[in-house]
Amino acid sequence: MQTKAAKRYAAALHASARQTEITSEVASQLAILAGMWRDTPELRDIIRNPQIEKSFKAEIVHKISRELDFPQLLTNLLNLLLDKGRLEILPALSAEYQALEDSAAGRVRAKCLVAHPLTEERVEKLRRRLLSFSGAKDIIISFETDPSLLAGFVVSIDGKIIDGSLRGRLHRLRRALAQK
Repeated sequence: MQTKAAKRYAAALHASARQTEITSEVASQLAILAGMWRDTPELRDIIRNPQIEKSFKAEIVHKISRELDFPQLLTNLLNLLLDKGRLEILPALSAEYQALEDSAAGRVRAKCLVAHPLTEERVEKLRRRLLSFSGAKDIIISFETDPSLLAGFVVSIDGKIIDGSLRGRLHRLRRALAQK
């Protein structure tokens, strides 16, 4: 249910932000808000506490909006989420909004597990291959090191997994030998 609501709010917010040409600004501010929600248990506790007056919660939302210089569009959304008791969807809303922003820009995101850090040359080669594979205009690759891969990499892009790791090859070889 949370994801459906986040998708609806993200779509409406993105459409409104597009009209005023502030989509990337809103994306970064939503990311900050989602981070605040995740990293500040006190904020979550206050917002979720039914014994705390809604006016006090609204003051907090207003102060955050003012301090971080949010556009009125985002402040209005925060007030609406507060009124509906849905501020907890901020992380999902931020992710959905970023997906819309990426789609509009022809950009995809990939997560890459590597056995060892890659050189700039290898990163660029992987980037070109993934761009070709995805057909996207741009790609953002996040890297994480996992020595258990032994060698190579595992990439997750557009819901697909590309396993070019030595561990994956050994696993496939073991299954093939077991079937004979």
